[in-house]
Amino acid sequence: MPVLEYDPSRRQMRTQRLLLRPLESTDAPGLLGIYGQPEVTRHYELDTLDDLLQAQRVLDFFLKHHDRFAMLDPASLRMIGTCGLFFWDQTTNMASFGYDMSADCWGRGLMREAATAVLAYGFACKKLNRVNALTAMDNQRSVRVLQALGFTQEAVLRQFAFWKGAYHDMRMFALLREELGDGPILRALQDFEPPRCAKVP
Repeated sequence: MPVLEYDPSRRQMRTQRLLLRPLESTDAPGLLGIYGQPEVTRHYELDTLDDLLQAQRVLDFFLKHHDRFAMLDPASLRMIGTCGLFFWDQTTNMASFGYDMSADCWGRGLMREAATAVLAYGFACKKLNRVNALTAMDNQRSVRVLQALGFTQEAVLRQFAFWKGAYHDMRMFALLREELGDGPILRALQDFEPPRCAKVP
């Protein structure tokens, strides 16, 4: 199987182990399954979710403000995570990148696989030049994902975020188009042919 297959009519991406599709209005149960885990929300500006109403509010926010993709296991179609782009600046061709995944799927390289596809989509179809990402100082799993994708830490933002009753320093990472080199994101870019990207809204 190719590293990436892209269906522009549905904006679905297929990687070696994942199916990625835009979040849908019926995805609240899937988000509850992810954000209902304290391990997942530990470094998040979000309390651990308890019910579908809370999950629906998160979903409504994502649908309104994010271009976010559900990460699905192709066999079961279980949602195991999400990742996507937000805070678009069309003047500078810049966006921010966010992601999360169910704790039982950690340590298998799945987030790196999904992120490679979504970032390739952003650079190819959205013509991004720069992607930003924030992570908590002690979130070493997140740091390793960003470093593996080629992101560079640019700064430490002191007491930049607030959750769980405390202020938190955040690491600021960024990835530039010119820094893609010959890595997996650049290779995935080849699967987004210009005519196919032209159909992206």
